[in-house]
Amino acid sequence: MTRTDLAGPTQAAGPAGEPRWVDEVGLTGGAGLLARLVRLNMLVSTALEGLVEPFGLTVADYLVLGTIRHSPGGRGAPSRLCRVLGRTSGGMTLTLDRLAAAGLVHRAPDPTDRRRVVVRLTDVGDALSRGVNDRLHEWEDALSLPAGLRAELDHTLDTLIDAVTPDRPR
Repeated sequence: MTRTDLAGPTQAAGPAGEPRWVDEVGLTGGAGLLARLVRLNMLVSTALEGLVEPFGLTVADYLVLGTIRHSPGGRGAPSRLCRVLGRTSGGMTLTLDRLAAAGLVHRAPDPTDRRRVVVRLTDVGDALSRGVNDRLHEWEDALSLPAGLRAELDHTLDTLIDAVTPDRPR
């Protein structure tokens, strides 16, 4: 896969010094931070969908599998999954039902509190999650971002995520 396949061709500046995509999408007043974030979200969402689809997953499915895989002890409570992923309990139940039916997750009573349920990956779910994760890292590596820029982007994006996170101390 080439960089163009993953992120689209590099865009030259348009007449007003803005990237060419600004004119292509019709932003007559130029692109501010929000317009750039929306455009980036659209491009990354499309890329992610294309990366998980061959595995028979949606992005939401993969995020649930990945969150469980990285949870302490490889188990996660549905309420925690909802909180971490910003999902409703109803939406999470549907996703977990689908993943359980596919043999990717298993629900069981919490060994420390039988009133609660914990979800863990099956061996198949773990292998699938790792395969998708490897594919995502290949995509990221193919962006060929210089290490210094990558570190700067990580810091800037973490700052932005913190700034827009609801209920954070201000």
